[in-house]
Amino acid sequence: MRLRAVPPTIAAFTVANLFRLLPLKAASGLGGWIGRTLGPFSRRHRIAVDNLQKALPDLTQAESAAVLARMWDNLGRTMSEYVHLDAFDKLVAAHDDSIVFEGVDQLRAVLREHRRVIFVGAHVGNWELGPLINRLLNVEYVVVYHAIHEPYIDRLISKCRGKISRRLVDNKNGRKAMVAALKKDASLCLLVDQKPRYGPLVPFFGRGVKTPTAPAKLALRYGVPIVPIRVQRRGGVSFKISVFPPIDVAEIGDDDAGVEKVTARINETLEGWVREDPAQWHWVHRRWPDSVK
Repeated sequence: MRLRAVPPTIAAFTVANLFRLLPLKAASGLGGWIGRTLGPFSRRHRIAVDNLQKALPDLTQAESAAVLARMWDNLGRTMSEYVHLDAFDKLVAAHDDSIVFEGVDQLRAVLREHRRVIFVGAHVGNWELGPLINRLLNVEYVVVYHAIHEPYIDRLISKCRGKISRRLVDNKNGRKAMVAALKKDASLCLLVDQKPRYGPLVPFFGRGVKTPTAPAKLALRYGVPIVPIRVQRRGGVSFKISVFPPIDVAEIGDDDAGVEKVTARINETLEGWVREDPAQWHWVHRRWPDSVK
């Protein structure tokens, strides 16, 4: 008798409920163990190995293996932490030192001048914690996300995100919502390190990749500064959320050349983060045109 595969929706809800029953630290630890143990046997591991070799060819085999082991640990922990995002919100409210912020005063100054900003980030550390900087400063903001194909799982993830993000917008139909948010002085939060369906080829690790241009277009059109924000896992459920100096768009033209110039600056920033600690980034995405299938 053949065993049927468990439908992904049932599997996702079962695993989510398991992690929800556990305290945050225990759930994160279990997720990390699952990631380290099962990740290397998944089809995504081949993509990660190939991407890492192409982007950072100077790494030895041992160094690459160590990077990918830590990557899988981080990804496993991040997945398990979705159902506990409200716990992180409470940690920030309690000024717990497991979450530290860097560059807050600089961000306050930017917001005083411009009222709203466009935050850009990458799938680094637990990327879902980036909006906590807005909760800390009581800033109105909209999180722009990419919906996954399975609607029930997407609904589950959106429910989890809603624990720290007041407003969520699907990027497929989000152009009007993003413009409306900026006009109401709300900030935007976007992750821009994955391959869109359309977009110009912009350098990333020395090779052109399709890159989202929405942040650059909106920044140039409405004169809004772009502020990179990075979430680093310091170990376990301890994080540092860093606000970087804004990308100045004041002297750049609002045309295709200007959009690509600003987008290239964003990619340069993200590449710097990955080079600094490659294990924090998710190498499992087919970021380059010639990534393995």
